[in-house]
Amino acid sequence: MSQASLEKAIPEGDRILLDTSALLAYLGVPAPTTPLVRHVIDEYVRSGRNLATVSMVTVMEILVRPLAAGPGPEYVHVMDFLQRFPNLRAVPIDLPIAQEAASLRAQHKFKTPDALVIATGLAAHVGHLVCNDAQWKSRLSAISTRVKVLYLEDHLPF
Repeated sequence: MSQASLEKAIPEGDRILLDTSALLAYLGVPAPTTPLVRHVIDEYVRSGRNLATVSMVTVMEILVRPLAAGPGPEYVHVMDFLQRFPNLRAVPIDLPIAQEAASLRAQHKFKTPDALVIATGLAAHVGHLVCNDAQWKSRLSAISTRVKVLYLEDHLPF
């Protein structure tokens, strides 16, 4: 997949939600999608081309590995990324997000963590959910007028 086709898939100015799999690949958990995620975050988000949203569920999930290893450089790196990376915002879960998540669970049978992540993106009015979860792509087709799913593996090789 070329850079031009990725730019077409994520139009300039669209807000994006980065799910846990995308951030883990970016922060050092090797994955086939790592170069693609690095491009999206380092080129699109850092520059402000696309503002990024992260759910507090994702924040919790990406902190598990560094905390399990014991406080150290990896934990500091992840916290620094979350607190200081330009154009990236972690969104707290509030009542409207919880209501949207409940609706997603009722209609599409998502597990609670996934429903909360997706609902966070919807509440933040993102144009794309950037993920590596094939189930999101098929399950969310019913709400494709509200948000599109950018399934990373569809854009490999990069």
